[in-house]
Amino acid sequence: MTQHEPEILVVDDEEQLRSLISYALSGAGMNVTTAGTGKEALAAISEHPIDLIVLDVLLPDANGVELCRQIRRHTQAPVIFLTVRSDQADVILGLEAGGDDYLAKPFSIEELLLRINAILRRAAPAEEELHIGGVSIRLESHEVYVMQTPVELTPLEFRFLHYLAVNGNRIISTRELVEEVWEVADLGAHDPIVKSTVYRIRQKLGPPLPETIEIRNVRGVGYQLRPIRQD
Repeated sequence: MTQHEPEILVVDDEEQLRSLISYALSGAGMNVTTAGTGKEALAAISEHPIDLIVLDVLLPDANGVELCRQIRRHTQAPVIFLTVRSDQADVILGLEAGGDDYLAKPFSIEELLLRINAILRRAAPAEEELHIGGVSIRLESHEVYVMQTPVELTPLEFRFLHYLAVNGNRIISTRELVEEVWEVADLGAHDPIVKSTVYRIRQKLGPPLPETIEIRNVRGVGYQLRPIRQD
């Protein structure tokens, strides 16, 4: 599987908020471009492909809803609106203009990350077989092979490993893993449950070898599946 870091465009006139979002998304394995005006946003879209746009409804030189209509002439990349307005009519206008989701300010960065990841996941084409560093993950048969040797995982362990794999080299929070793999909103203490699952999968995959993979724990952030290459 080709590793792909999502290209995200953040459009907001608040410099501090742009920097905060950019820092968080970059730490989660995404490439981030920022813009403070509608003009800058359109210029960024014309310069290189964008996978998703975070767009403030109120900009100094443009209305976000109208800007979304202009954006749709250039790209079908998903759009998440940011708005301080509580009027539902504004939200409906934004979605009718081609928006995919919205968040009302103030919002948590973790919630924004969850929304972005959910939209990117829905937009990504499903792959029946993934290959990462000598490891093959077969979706239809629920089989995993390490250097062509089969590895037996439970259904939960397979979903866990597959979710890491389809997200490339992105770092995934424990909350997101619990919501997506266990399919529940809250399991209480997330860390012990996730750590236990990671431990079991690591044991079954065996010791890290050149050209295989590792499940990396990024302290305070989450987990990442990445290939190990020989130097």
